[in-house]
Amino acid sequence: MKISSDLPIAHTAFAHWHTDDREVGIVVAKAVFELTADGKTRPRETPPALEMADVFAGEPAHSALVTEQEIAPFKPKTDLVVRGMARSFEERPRTDWPVVIEVPDVLHYSFHVRGPATWLKPAFRWQLSQPEPVTEVPLIYDLAYGGRCGEGEDEVFFDENPAGTGFVTEDVFKSVESIAAPQIGLLAEFAAAEPTKPMSVVGTMPLAKTWLPRRSLAGTFDAAWERDRHPRMPSDYDLAFWNAAHPRLQIKPHLKGDEYINLTGISHKRETVTLRLPGAQLALKSTNSPDADMIAMKLDTVDLDIDKVDEGRVSMTMLWRAIVPERDTFFNAEIVRG
Repeated sequence: MKISSDLPIAHTAFAHWHTDDREVGIVVAKAVFELTADGKTRPRETPPALEMADVFAGEPAHSALVTEQEIAPFKPKTDLVVRGMARSFEERPRTDWPVVIEVPDVLHYSFHVRGPATWLKPAFRWQLSQPEPVTEVPLIYDLAYGGRCGEGEDEVFFDENPAGTGFVTEDVFKSVESIAAPQIGLLAEFAAAEPTKPMSVVGTMPLAKTWLPRRSLAGTFDAAWERDRHPRMPSDYDLAFWNAAHPRLQIKPHLKGDEYINLTGISHKRETVTLRLPGAQLALKSTNSPDADMIAMKLDTVDLDIDKVDEGRVSMTMLWRAIVPERDTFFNAEIVRG
């Protein structure tokens, strides 16, 4: 397929086997919008290229995913990713505060962030120290529950978040004097926390393909798959595997643009920051079959960089995707406003 566009977007097309084993065309488009200090949203005239590979914070086996590769065949839901800091209102040092992400009438996701704290081993029973007062907490999975413990062949990973903090097995638990506690989690779980009791993995960044529960959606890669289906995906593969956002930040039906997103607990200057997504909708138009119906592209990824929100600046990366069953009809096609 040969795809063109006059819009300020990056785009590509590729062939992929769909779940019914048909080979279909996939078209992906990416735009970046900047919310500037004057309150206006402007598209970046030259958006960055599509990410072709996953980017990790460190060693992929046990570090967190920073950026998901963008060459996916389909996402059944819109991924909402928020990257940056949780910030205390008015920059007051606090031991903890809530963070809330809300798309009115669509999504409500809340959790707590805390200052550093430690499980301590006194004479009779473990106790969680009072969190240190802080004004900022990075919204990264390193500070959510999880991690690894033990050494060498005895090293054990928490499969839902190998990059996290606070995970400990019963054996390791007996041999240590203190354990760092997670700083991002659910308030009720912090209140009832015990050193060896798993907590929910809470976060706003993308989850790696190898982490549970995401990797379970890839299907069964066994001898039967290698014999009968390779290089296609397994027959029990679920397209939801391609959604990378935290499950609580996956939105169905897909967002369309123009939605408001309320963010609480991420600014020193405002208790709640309200953003409005650009109302950009895209479609695929055939240029060699002008009478063919246009194919609407799904907005399946919204990535908000709020690092400079207190300067009045937010970066919004948005991706659209379309499945093209009849590739010949759209062999020459243009991405246009929908």
